[in-house]
Amino acid sequence: MRSKGTPAELERRRRLAVQRVREGYSAREVADFLGVTPRAVRLWVATFREHGAPGLAARPAPGRPRKLTSAQEAVVLSWLAESPSRYGFHNELWTAKRVAEVIQWHWGITFNSHYLSAWLRERDISPQKPQRVASDRDPEVIGRWLEVDWPRIKQKARRHDASLAFVDEGGLLLSPLVRRTLAVKGETPVMPQRIRHREKVSVAAALWLSPLRDEAGLYYRVLLNESFDGLRSAILLEGLLRHLPGNVVVVWNQGGMHRGPWVRGVEQRHRGRLWLEDFPPYAPELNPVEQVWANLKNIRLCNFAAQNGRELLGAVLQELWEIRWDQDLLWSFFNGADLPLPRKLLS
Repeated sequence: MRSKGTPAELERRRRLAVQRVREGYSAREVADFLGVTPRAVRLWVATFREHGAPGLAARPAPGRPRKLTSAQEAVVLSWLAESPSRYGFHNELWTAKRVAEVIQWHWGITFNSHYLSAWLRERDISPQKPQRVASDRDPEVIGRWLEVDWPRIKQKARRHDASLAFVDEGGLLLSPLVRRTLAVKGETPVMPQRIRHREKVSVAAALWLSPLRDEAGLYYRVLLNESFDGLRSAILLEGLLRHLPGNVVVVWNQGGMHRGPWVRGVEQRHRGRLWLEDFPPYAPELNPVEQVWANLKNIRLCNFAAQNGRELLGAVLQELWEIRWDQDLLWSFFNGADLPLPRKLLS
């Protein structure tokens, strides 16, 4: 019977046995030391005398033959980097069952989906929630903005000794994001909430850096059951300029509420003090204010089921008030975005 262990371990044990016998130890002494039979030791010595060191090499343990060759395995793993729709499925969802179906179509090889799940886990393939990305997103435009426009914007802010402010709008509904909570095993918690009501709270926020890039701040406005348009965006800008001393460079998205006569009027009234710049289209990961919304919705107000809009409004105002005084948290919003930070922030 083949001894237990990997081929490398077995070969090392055989070589050691032969070496000890050649040093003068008896087969029984060597067998006792290695935990094998004296017959095995004598067999190894005889094999070494006849075939030399190569004769001591151990063969791999017998087992079920592989269904896929190494090349086929590489092909299967490459499928998962592609869209399932390329293989006839109607949505962007890879499952072990679907992988098994494609293997069957390609090579006529049948796999149990449960076995295939384990096989995929061994190769670092795991279930993951997809990240939503706009189909109109253009990586080349974003890359060009990061390479050309963002350095220009930072240089403009330095030249005018200006604060850098990033602006974005978000919204919260009465139905909150639900996260896991502790509860007695077998007793699922119940969270009553208003289902049919359409009340909402809209928030516009400016996350800013001081001219010396040594202080971060948050300025915001909220609306109950209304949305931000050109007029309200202009009011936000006017309030931000009253809040911040000196010059200000504002960076925001290219949404329609950031265009029009109201915003142009603010820009003209404060010419020489206010400069407006755009993020590239469909690049929310660059805007640090997106991190504010994530903190607000995913952490602070998750599982908070307000009974009406005014209760939700009060909770939003309370959380934003606490956020604005937490410098460490404000800096974390900048660090959490994909926007390269000004050099002074990194020193």
